[in-house]
Amino acid sequence: MKSLKDELAKVLNAKDEAAAAEAFQKFCAKHGTALPLPGEDRQFDKAMWAAAEYAKLSKKDEGILRRVTGKLLGEQQADVVGAAVLKLKDLVGQSKEAAIGTWQDMLSAMAWQQMVPAGALRGVGTQMVSLGTFAKTVDDADVQVNIGWMVDKDQLRVLLQAKDSSDEALPDVELRIKEAGGKVVYSRMTNEDGAVVAPNVQVGPGRYRIEVVRNDKVAETPYFEV
Repeated sequence: MKSLKDELAKVLNAKDEAAAAEAFQKFCAKHGTALPLPGEDRQFDKAMWAAAEYAKLSKKDEGILRRVTGKLLGEQQADVVGAAVLKLKDLVGQSKEAAIGTWQDMLSAMAWQQMVPAGALRGVGTQMVSLGTFAKTVDDADVQVNIGWMVDKDQLRVLLQAKDSSDEALPDVELRIKEAGGKVVYSRMTNEDGAVVAPNVQVGPGRYRIEVVRNDKVAETPYFEV
């Protein structure tokens, strides 16, 4: 009797990719209850990705795939955020360099591109520490966000700039500042210049994140703690 690996090898040795995709579909139908999970068998994963290039999923399977991958990505994001929340006070203490590295890692894990690093101190009288400038694409909008924390007043200064693919200013992109419990403490839409300027949003103590919303698509920053 042929083993599953023997049959998979035969699938991968098909004459062309379309034939391999068809053979893989038949293999899955035949061995539905014995198939490995993604990541458990490299040979199976290879056959699956090859088949995906040439075979369309049914509407039902597409729905299942969206739900499962969405759940997995949500759990992965929750793990990252839950495991590392930036404490803003660490940006002005002895652990400053470690805090900057943590923040950059958190942004990277959530697909933000750091444009200007965090940690710069500004101001006379009222001290402001910067969380840097970072960028991401949200639907059809290319956005850049800059966050500053007014240390003595527990206020946030947030700047948002949104442009389209032609580098033109994009209005009606929403900026939100949201508490960990879900309450929105600040919300504005970009103006005709594609900008939001929030110079003194009162916050704290608590955990917050920035959300950028465009056409029901949401990009979230990691949480930071005031």
